[in-house]
Amino acid sequence: MDVHPPHGAIHTWRDFFVHLTIITLGLLIALGLEGMVEWARHKHLVHTAEANLRLELHENRATLANNEKSVDAAEKELQEWLSVLAAYKANHRASQDLKFNWEWNGLSSAAWDTARNTGAAALMNYEVVERYSDTYTQQSLVNSQAATYLRDVYRSSASFQGGRSLHDLESAEVDATIANLQQTMADLKFLRDLSDGLSRDFERDDSETH
Repeated sequence: MDVHPPHGAIHTWRDFFVHLTIITLGLLIALGLEGMVEWARHKHLVHTAEANLRLELHENRATLANNEKSVDAAEKELQEWLSVLAAYKANHRASQDLKFNWEWNGLSSAAWDTARNTGAAALMNYEVVERYSDTYTQQSLVNSQAATYLRDVYRSSASFQGGRSLHDLESAEVDATIANLQQTMADLKFLRDLSDGLSRDFERDDSETH
C-alpha cells in the first residue's frame, strides 16, 4: 500500500487538515478494499474446503458400506475355517482346503488434510470443524484396525504358501493356524465395531449438512 505526500504546498491549518482527511480516507478505503479481498478469499477457501469434505465423506460412506459387506463375508469364512481345522485336528480329515479371500478399501482423508494445511479449517465454524475432526479421527481408527486385520490374514495363511494344503501341515502348524485365525476373528469383530461407529458419524454428518 503506497501513501503519496500532497503535491501542493500547505500554507494553512485548513490545508493541513484537508490533506490529512484526504490521506486518512484514502487509507481507510484501501484497507477496506484489502479487507474485502481477503474476506472473499477466505470465503472461497472455506466454500471449496466444505464442498471437498462433503464429497470425500460421501465417497467414504459408500466405500465403508461395501467394506462392511466384505467383513460379513470374511467373518462367515473365518468361522468355516475354524470348523474345518477343528475337524482336521480331531480326525485328520478335511472336507475342503482353506481359501483365503479378503477385501478392504481404505478410506481417504485428503480433503481433511488439505483443509487443515491450507488454513481453511481454522476459518470454519468451530462446531462444524469439531464434527469433522471427530469423524476423521474415527475413520483413522478404522483404517488402522483394517491394517491390523489384513496382517492377521497374511499371518493366518502363511502355512499355506507355496501351494501347501491342509494335509501338508504339521500338528504344530495346525495349532498355530487355529490361534492365528482366532486372533483374526477377534480383530475383525473390533473392526466391525469401529466401522459401525463410523457409519453413525457419517449418518450424523449427512443429516446435519442437509
